[in-house]
Amino acid sequence: MHQIALAVRDAELFLLNTVVRDGTDVYVNWPRDNVAGWKPHTSYHASGQHHQKSFGKAFAIQKKQKPDPAFKGTANLVVFGVATGEHAAVNVRCDPKNFNAVFEVPVAMVRPEKYRTYMYADLVEPGVDPVLFPGATILKQEFYKDEEPWIVLTFLDNLGAGIRQMPQHSKLRQ
Repeated sequence: MHQIALAVRDAELFLLNTVVRDGTDVYVNWPRDNVAGWKPHTSYHASGQHHQKSFGKAFAIQKKQKPDPAFKGTANLVVFGVATGEHAAVNVRCDPKNFNAVFEVPVAMVRPEKYRTYMYADLVEPGVDPVLFPGATILKQEFYKDEEPWIVLTFLDNLGAGIRQMPQHSKLRQ
């Protein structure tokens, strides 16, 4: 098993989530142990099934190519926005000794706007780059070559990428 921490370095190191390769399966896990029964994660299984899961319910289920050495091209595991203060709100400290690697983002790179900075987790064939927001600026990117397909983590700023935010509503529609 190969475990990578995605973390923000503020005064301390805070865990955003983990990427775990267990055999051919790859998981992106969000630490939410403070809520009983909530284990949100993204899975990309040896069969090629890719899905999100929260409170035991799978959704956004897709069939993709198998994540084995015959993997070709690139496949996104997950993209999520990261804004200033979220790491502290979740408040899970990261101990690098618990991981094979740590993808550490300095807090100064994280923008306060929701959402201008994004984290991508992708699987790629060796020598292939992931598909990212066109026009975005890569702030940090690392390739993890423990097995094929490789895992690529990218932190980027979407300013100038033409991304539009969803409108904010003060009331929920009923």
